[in-house]
Amino acid sequence: MKLSTIYALLLVLVTTVACEKGKGKQTEQNGVALSGGSEISQSDFNYPQDDASSVIKEWLDSTGINQDFQKINEQRVAPELFAFYSSRDFSPAWTKGSAKDLLTIINEIDQEGLNPDAFPHNQLRSLIDSANSKGAGAETGARMDVLLSATYLKLADMIATGKVKSGKLSDSWHIKPEKPDTLFTHLQQAVQGQVDASLDSFRPSLAQYDKLQQHLKTYRRIMEEGGWPAIEKGGELSLGDSSQRVVAIRKRLHMTGDLTTAPGQWQRPAVYDSSLISAVNRYQARNGLEVQPEITSSMVEVMNVPVETRLKQIMLNLDRIRWFASGEMPKTYVLVNVPEYKLRVVENGNEIKQMKVIVGKEMNSTPVFSDMIEHVEFSPYWNVPNSIANEELWPKIKSNHSYLSRNHYEILDGWGPNAEVVSPRRVNWGNLDSYRIRQKPGPWNALGNVKFMFPNDFAIYLHDTPSDHLFEKTHRAYSHGCIRIEEPAWFADWLFPQFNRQQVEQKMSNLEHEVVKLDEKIPVYIFYMTAFEDNNGQVNFRQDIYELDKRLTSEFDSVL
Repeated sequence: MKLSTIYALLLVLVTTVACEKGKGKQTEQNGVALSGGSEISQSDFNYPQDDASSVIKEWLDSTGINQDFQKINEQRVAPELFAFYSSRDFSPAWTKGSAKDLLTIINEIDQEGLNPDAFPHNQLRSLIDSANSKGAGAETGARMDVLLSATYLKLADMIATGKVKSGKLSDSWHIKPEKPDTLFTHLQQAVQGQVDASLDSFRPSLAQYDKLQQHLKTYRRIMEEGGWPAIEKGGELSLGDSSQRVVAIRKRLHMTGDLTTAPGQWQRPAVYDSSLISAVNRYQARNGLEVQPEITSSMVEVMNVPVETRLKQIMLNLDRIRWFASGEMPKTYVLVNVPEYKLRVVENGNEIKQMKVIVGKEMNSTPVFSDMIEHVEFSPYWNVPNSIANEELWPKIKSNHSYLSRNHYEILDGWGPNAEVVSPRRVNWGNLDSYRIRQKPGPWNALGNVKFMFPNDFAIYLHDTPSDHLFEKTHRAYSHGCIRIEEPAWFADWLFPQFNRQQVEQKMSNLEHEVVKLDEKIPVYIFYMTAFEDNNGQVNFRQDIYELDKRLTSEFDSVL
């Protein structure tokens, strides 16, 4: 039996007992008393309440609704509706004030990147007007009341778990939002006049959710004003160049706030001079481009992305945040934003550190998931995954056995803790998957001198790297899926307050493999945001390196 059905039956039982113990207890104006002195709301519309109650009881059961409601998935909301109305003996719940508040929130829900037309607001407005007129019938009142409740439940679920459900990206996305199990309680709170407050507990607590909403307003305003014209393609522009394209670029940068001087202050608008370069660099930085004096064709291509596309990009990221951060975030955590190639450390609610990361190539994409950092391995071995061994190492070893010693590898006769090192001469080349190749600790090791472990189904972890030069690249998708971090010594020092930096660096360099458990596990989130606000309050956009935006767009546009 479904939990929601059991919950509904318990609520009916509690209500029955309460009625027997407290018959006749009613509030004089605002509600009907329940056991313990709490109250439920009482409708103040003009239709006959008792008759409407009978109609509602006739329509509802725990598995479905005996009526069709526009833009409502009746089966999805039926258990919660039955639990809610059975707890109040099926009496109508919504007052004029609470109904008005819900309609206001729906009409303004585009501020959160959702479409008001996904909800039956026009039908609700008509029903509310009818239910408020003289001679309103019981069925009109019942339909209005149930539709208001069903609409609230749909809205709450959408805010809490996203317009598109994360299962649509199941092969890439492994953070599942928790479906609210307290919808009944929040619906009770809503009908008592606290509609917005009841929805607040479902809104993501990640700060980016509120920040992106502000930028959504800005880009919607730009769209409503006609957007920005495309900039003519051409060659690279350098300081001192003069062109009408420079005028168009100035106007474009001014529209998005990158160029703060007003057009009336531009002395030589067609010349690319020093007054423009800071705006160019600002635009490059917040769009993940190489920061340089030249205005390249790549920069112009990004500038020509339509405002409608950027607006949709913000909406998609708001929806992904709903998948990720419904409910309270921990005070201290680590967050890797894959398209940004950045790791952030948040301690006691404040961001204290950023560092560059290298993530998986498109064909070896880093999955999106969350876990807990449990231990750290200093001077680690690298156990080479079979996929890499088969494609890259075994052919070289078979061709020349000295490849092993030259690159500090060794072969073991299994993957268990008791596996032993074997000579390549003893390898059964017809059954290579039964062997393990590992690289010894040292500066040559592909994992560097330390790795940070959060055991998971994807064999993904954070680690050092001997290839530091790759951190100088703007686009850093080079790994087989694991995440290389720019400042591993700082990170280890932060994780282990009992060690000082000198002790950490000694453990990283002494070639002795050592596993150290954290006193307290730290949450880590591997996330995917292609639109976000930076620490300067500027909206940033990034390339959709794994095409998650592209895959989400069609679902987002079609779902109501």
